[in-house]
Amino acid sequence: MAYPGLRLLLGVSSSIAAFRALDIASTIIKGGGEVRAVLTPNATKLVGPAAFDAITHKRSIVSLWESDHSGEMDHLEATKWANVFAVAPATAATLARLTVGLADDALSTLAIAWPRPLVIAPAMNPTMYQHPTVQANLAVLRGRGHRIVGPAWGLTACGDRGQGRLADVEDILIAIVDALRDRRDVPNLTGHHVLITSGPTREFADPVRCITNPSTGRMGIALARQALNAGARVTVVTGPCDLPFPDDLTHLERVVTAEEMRDAVLRLLPEATIAVFAAAVSDWRPAEAAAQKAKKEDGPQEMTLHLVRTPDVATEASKARRPGQVFVGFAAETENLLANARDKMRRKGFDLVVANPVSVPGAGFGTETNQATLVGEGLQREVPQTTKDLLALEILAEAVKLAKT
Repeated sequence: MAYPGLRLLLGVSSSIAAFRALDIASTIIKGGGEVRAVLTPNATKLVGPAAFDAITHKRSIVSLWESDHSGEMDHLEATKWANVFAVAPATAATLARLTVGLADDALSTLAIAWPRPLVIAPAMNPTMYQHPTVQANLAVLRGRGHRIVGPAWGLTACGDRGQGRLADVEDILIAIVDALRDRRDVPNLTGHHVLITSGPTREFADPVRCITNPSTGRMGIALARQALNAGARVTVVTGPCDLPFPDDLTHLERVVTAEEMRDAVLRLLPEATIAVFAAAVSDWRPAEAAAQKAKKEDGPQEMTLHLVRTPDVATEASKARRPGQVFVGFAAETENLLANARDKMRRKGFDLVVANPVSVPGAGFGTETNQATLVGEGLQREVPQTTKDLLALEILAEAVKLAKT
């Protein structure tokens, strides 16, 4: 079986069957998928993280206090990267944590940060498995939509015979593939080429001073990640941004100024079926940029800066759009949210506008979360505060609907 496009977050808890999680990881890697393991502390006493690192070529997660991602904890980054999360094996203790939401280790914390159903493969002594508490926990997890695989009947490591063995690796892999196919929250963008603008622009007054804004590019990165998950080819034009973009983009072009972003977008636009203008483009630039840094010590106590308008990237792109292209814009507003969003949609020719109340805590620039109202012809749908990845899914789902009309 081939696993292209699968990015599995593989949770491993402290059952003697933990070594079989290596077989799951190895099979997926050989089939063209990707795996990252997250182990409970006790699981490492049975199978060391180095074994998973060698197979997956990714650092296993054991503690949330050791992150490869500067400024971002692993329970956020790993759950954004993955498109399926499986726990195999899942002990009785892990089942209990998942049921009550006890996030006291890396695996259970990641599970709380995961927004979709899990694939769970229990493994334990048969008597433990039959305990009323374990059965009650499994019933709760099934009721929440999690996919339970096994356990199987047979001889367990402790010498008892009954139901408690980890399900066959093949059965677990089938459940993982089914979970990927059943992600109904992911729009189908196969055959689409999505062009995304992201991040801020900078307009320089001299070699070291510039006009810019607080955009970090997180929303653009989330859009790119989710468009790739949905099967699209993705091109990103980004202003200065320190955060990493997905490795499998069709094209990534880095620019600095609004004029550079305009030129790149107009050059790349003909290939796109959907264009998402998520960049926070500076509206003004200094009329003249000094060739050398103006020294504070030698300068006047006051300075007047003459500003002129920058190119409007979306408006110029709208003039060059071909029939059938879908344009999505963002409206970062501090007042009159919906009125301003609809006015922007009309002026710039957008089919859909994402209206962001950037003055609301947890929304707008530099945050892990966002909230918005999606505005279109006959559409006004509020998306309550959520992760930027889940908001990206909502935006792309509406965009693909427009592409079909």
